Amino acid sequence: MNFRMEMKNMAYVKRVPPIKLILTKNEYNTLIGVLTKNIDEDTNDNIKELATLTKEKLLKYSIPHEQEENLTEIDIRLYLNEAADIISQLLSNISKTLKEVDYYQVLLKARENMETKENK
Repeated sequence: MNFRMEMKNMAYVKRVPPIKLILTKNEYNTLIGVLTKNIDEDTNDNIKELATLTKEKLLKYSIPHEQEENLTEIDIRLYLNEAADIISQLLSNISKTLKEVDYYQVLLKARENMETKENK
């Protein structure tokens, strides 16, 4: 009976998230900084909560690796939803500093041009 339970637990423990993200120390610090800024300054409670959860996971589960000549890389393993959360946090942060351009309209025009070329 114990053997079966251990096997189930071992299978669960060995499950590695499919997305591997390797960051330099500066990139890692920037990512954590963006999350911290979203926690401290964003007015949307959903963004704050997601930033808090994401930051806690990154600080707990990221693995630093020392490379040659004092180069440090941080190995982050993510599930798809966690990667999407990080992207949404980055977009939320940067959207405040970008010039307002309706790129959706540019996309629609490009799609229209593609369809016109395909129909010829």
